[in-house]
Amino acid sequence: MKCVKCGHNVGNDGFCTGCGFENKHIKKAYNTANYYYNLGLEKANMRDLSGAAACLEKALTYNKSQKDARNLLGLIYYQMGEAGKAYIQWKISAQLITIEENLANLYIRDMEEHPAIFESINESAKKFNLAISYAKQGSDDLAMIQIKKVLSLTPNFVRGHLLFALLHMRAGDNNAAKADLYNALAIDNYNTTALRYLSELGEKPKGAPQLVNAEKLKPENDNLKNVRPVDHYEDPNREQWKQFVYMLIGLAIGVVAMFVLVIPSVKAGVSVDYNNLKKEYTQTVQEKDSEISQLQEDKQSLETENDNLKSSLSVYEGTDGEDSMYDSLLKATQQFAVPNYVECAKYLAKIKKKDLPSSTSQNMYQEMKDTTYPAASSILYDTGMEKYNKYQYEEALKDFKQAYKYSDNNYETLYQLAMCYKRTGDVDKATQYFYDIINKSGDEDLIRRACNYGLDMQINDGKQAAQAAAAGAAASSETSN
Repeated sequence: MKCVKCGHNVGNDGFCTGCGFENKHIKKAYNTANYYYNLGLEKANMRDLSGAAACLEKALTYNKSQKDARNLLGLIYYQMGEAGKAYIQWKISAQLITIEENLANLYIRDMEEHPAIFESINESAKKFNLAISYAKQGSDDLAMIQIKKVLSLTPNFVRGHLLFALLHMRAGDNNAAKADLYNALAIDNYNTTALRYLSELGEKPKGAPQLVNAEKLKPENDNLKNVRPVDHYEDPNREQWKQFVYMLIGLAIGVVAMFVLVIPSVKAGVSVDYNNLKKEYTQTVQEKDSEISQLQEDKQSLETENDNLKSSLSVYEGTDGEDSMYDSLLKATQQFAVPNYVECAKYLAKIKKKDLPSSTSQNMYQEMKDTTYPAASSILYDTGMEKYNKYQYEEALKDFKQAYKYSDNNYETLYQLAMCYKRTGDVDKATQYFYDIINKSGDEDLIRRACNYGLDMQINDGKQAAQAAAAGAAASSETSN
């Protein structure tokens, strides 16, 4: 077992061999996670998918990096028609455990090889949310139409079958509601919500039912089945209408004859004039295009020449009130002699080596940069850590930015920069830097720490979304009752 504090191995006495941290409580949490994983696996084998999902989610609260629990939870979500949630679990598993033997990589590859799966997921989610919205507004007919489309795309969507059953129960069609509930139980044999609804309808299912195709389910209300269509209406003046129709037919024949006999001869004469005008126009356009192309080339050449002159001039004269490159090089040399590496690096950052006209100035610039940048980065990192430890996150953020600018992809500095963004509430930037560390650093300790902060935010967002959806379904259930 790895120490959660420093990542070193934990000895048999429960203490870390690296930092001495006592990990006995972590070991207890891991054992509890294994217990809930085994319980979830047993329920999954019994086809109690919702019960298995609850156990596996419990296991992940004790050990979020348990690969087997996360992969099995993804499979259960996929079986219950929620492929989007399954994909999220597998992606997290693949990030935490990047070995080739991780089955999550196989599941992800199978899904990504079929882009139509993601289109179906998005379409189902939109229609399901729309159906819930219609149901809350009392538009049950529109909600039924949307949920039937969802089930045609995802026949094993358990929550879709439960919502369909609620809508049928509210419409008074108990037989259709029972069919929907049995469909849910065919996928999740021990779904407590479906069993409770069936109990309210006076049903006690025996054994696992068979899934009925969504096309055979009726979204319409059976209360309309006895409504008879109105009788056909006969117009007493239909003979006069026939005469009017004959007149329209004669007029149409005259128009067709005009188009066949008269218009072609007129069109032939016009076509000759049109072709001549078209040739003249084409020649004129080609000449103008050639002139425009030449003018554009001349303009681009002049702009390039102007930019080169401005760049050369900026070496000797500053722009917008700034120092020239020679001034900045001179000030950097003065600070280098003190030495004040932070100020020296600030002046060197204003210089472009390629714009310096002589090899002597370029060599001087490069020698100072090779010495100054690492030293300035180290100093700014130390001052940033002092401010960070004093909870001065905004000030520490400025120092870490400069330190990372002067370093060559120092991922320890990038980690502290991400932590400052997290402390100041800028979660998006913090997450971006955490993922850069995970994907590019190759440092196991940094990757572990980045996962602890970066992926926790993603998992918590997913849990909040799931809780919001569950709250919406519960509100629909209370309305129907």
